[in-house]
Amino acid sequence: MANTDIDIQFFNEDTAGSDALFQPDSWIKGRATIFTDSDIKCKDVTAQLLWRTEGRGTRFQEKVGNVALHQGPLRAGLPNSFEFEFLLPNNPWSYEGYYVSVVWEVMIEIDVSWGMDIRNSKQFVMRPHLPEAT
Repeated sequence: MANTDIDIQFFNEDTAGSDALFQPDSWIKGRATIFTDSDIKCKDVTAQLLWRTEGRGTRFQEKVGNVALHQGPLRAGLPNSFEFEFLLPNNPWSYEGYYVSVVWEVMIEIDVSWGMDIRNSKQFVMRPHLPEAT
């Protein structure tokens, strides 16, 4: 099994503390860079835009977008970089509560032929800018 790292960067984020912040109805753009120490025979590499609930009660997850980034094998020794972009919907906004939270993320998935798929994700906050306190 190849030792594989997937690094996800966002290009156009604001910041909310240590989290990347994006507004509803805006574009989220970024790059996935894959480092592997041996060749990977994969079907494809995809970027997915997801949101899910966490906490008490019924869990829910929805895939909002899916972009094919690459098809065919990944070669070792050099970084494999792929850019992605998604148009964010108007809702649901990110939320962190006592009973439930709404979490947004971009997931990169390498569909490995006849093997376990390789995934990594990066979370972000999706909400409008809040007015400054006076």
